[in-house]
Formats: sequence, C-alpha cells, structure tokens
Amino acid sequence: MNHNLITSGLLAILLAAACSPVEAPDKHGHDHAAAEAAAHEQQEPEGMPTVLLDNGKTWAANPETTEGVEAMKALVDGFDPGIGDGAALKEGLAAEFKDIFAKCTMTGEAHEQLHHYLVPIKAMLDSLGDQPTPDELSALSDYLGTYPDYFH
Repeated sequence: MNHNLITSGLLAILLAAACSPVEAPDKHGHDHAAAEAAAHEQQEPEGMPTVLLDNGKTWAANPETTEGVEAMKALVDGFDPGIGDGAALKEGLAAEFKDIFAKCTMTGEAHEQLHHYLVPIKAMLDSLGDQPTPDELSALSDYLGTYPDYFH
C-alpha cells in the first residue's frame, strides 16, 4: 500500500478522532459538534475555515502547541529539496502534527480557532509528495509563519 495513502489515512483518522464528539463531555469541556457546525458556516471560499482573532488580539496557546508549530516550520525551512528525503520530511511533519493534538490543553474558543488554523496544514500535508516542490515547501513555510498572527 502506498506510504502517502497510509500517512494521509492516519492523519485523517487522528484529526477526526481529535474533533469527533463524544457522549460524555470531553476533557476540554466544549462541544465539538457545535464548533464543527459553526466552522462550516464561516468557511473561506476555498473551503478552509477562517481563523478569527480574539477581539483583535491573538489567542493564548499552550506551549506544546507553539513548540509543535515551530518545529514543523523548522523542518520545512531546513529541508533541501535537492538532497533531502521528502518521505522522511513528511513523516516528521506528520509526527509533529500528531503531537500538537496529543499535547493540546487549550479550551474554548481558542481551541476551536486552533482547529481552524490546523485544517489548512492537514490539507498541505496530505498533498505533499515524497519529492516536495519548492513551491509546496514555500507555501507550507509561509502558512506556518502566520501562527504568531493568531496565537501567542
């Protein structure tokens, strides 16, 4: 089976599991189903959710989330498409992405906005091939670089 298909499937399952509603209140104390419905109402034309600010201010993020995004950016920025192993890059990015969810302690609207921020990253990771192009890498790096625009 194709490695990209397996990785994409695992990331899809992870994202779905992290965002799926449960019968009992989750550890964050908020309703994912309602948040997902709201996200569908505020999507950008490309189908990606819009990340909103907290009344013009950035959202407080847990340190592990910030570290995960920074680690992803460092992986992308340090990758040389001419000599680098694209499959290893994608695995590293997927591991960091998974850790962001695993270590997330954010709650409320900040948590929901983080999900909105992460959706485009998942899409970029899903489309990233074993030989990422400079354009793909640049787009991912640029997007990861917007994290401080929304979170502190």
